[in-house]
Amino acid sequence: MNRSLLLDSPNLSFLKNDLKKLEKFLKDFTENLEGILYETVRNTLTAGGKRIRPSLFLICARNEKYDIEYLLPAAASIEIIHTASLIHDDIIDKSVLRRGKNTIHYIYNKDTAKFVGDYLFTHAFSLLNSYSNPRILEEMSDAAQLLVKGEFDQLKTKKDFYQSEKVYFEKIYEKTSSLFRLSCVLGGILSESGEEDIESMKKFGEYVGISFQINDDLLDICVDGTKAGAGKTIWNDFRQGNITLPFIYGFKESEFQSFIKPFLNKKSYSEKEIEKILNLLSKTNALRTTKNKVYYYLSKARRIINKISGEERKEGLKRVCDSILQVTKLV
Repeated sequence: MNRSLLLDSPNLSFLKNDLKKLEKFLKDFTENLEGILYETVRNTLTAGGKRIRPSLFLICARNEKYDIEYLLPAAASIEIIHTASLIHDDIIDKSVLRRGKNTIHYIYNKDTAKFVGDYLFTHAFSLLNSYSNPRILEEMSDAAQLLVKGEFDQLKTKKDFYQSEKVYFEKIYEKTSSLFRLSCVLGGILSESGEEDIESMKKFGEYVGISFQINDDLLDICVDGTKAGAGKTIWNDFRQGNITLPFIYGFKESEFQSFIKPFLNKKSYSEKEIEKILNLLSKTNALRTTKNKVYYYLSKARRIINKISGEERKEGLKRVCDSILQVTKLV
């Protein structure tokens, strides 16, 4: 996502300032930790990132009652649970790098990384205790359960080129879209918005979360991931055996399927093999079909915006869609 496109809007000047306050809130939290917990959480939580989820939360919370000090614990909770999920992700995928830095399990060990992730999960929930609204914790619990189920389902389908498009969308609904929906819903609840607004925000979060993940899948296999501002190691999903939407579409074409079948039971791939696979994939209709799915879900998200009250909200949510679209066009 192109973060600058979101933050450079004159109508969203509050967002840039309030995200700085969020960074300070997160930094203050880490400063109260000690030992390995301090080192690991500081390096992970303050290592950068797009902060798209708390941005969505703050945009959806924006109305005449907007109070950033009141909203900061929830914004931090959303970012912290996302960070916890990345730590667990890195253990499962045996990832060495995250945002250009060595992962916790690589520096220390798997047990340390698991406990750090678990600690962050529990802290994310404790931050929400400051709100006297049981619905907040209910929404968080639902999202966390979906998130964990999505991780489990991804683990079950590693290297499964035969998985259906339906299975893929169920996984990203659970694993990615859940936190996007949560971000929007919490913004609506804490701003005391009407139920129609909250329901529309929930659908927006679902659609934009799906488009964000499909976009991420495209970035993983693009020839030069850095040109899209992704800061990602390309081919990482494929190396880890995570079969994403472009490969599911590619596998439907006989030439690509015939080529890939000898590789199905391999435990690892050489650089040359990966290059051959991705070169052939680029000659299929898979990338174009995948991009069309991004456009489809972004268009659904845009239609939902019209049902949400508040001009600043609408402007912010449109900018989120624009920033994802801008990256898609570069792939």
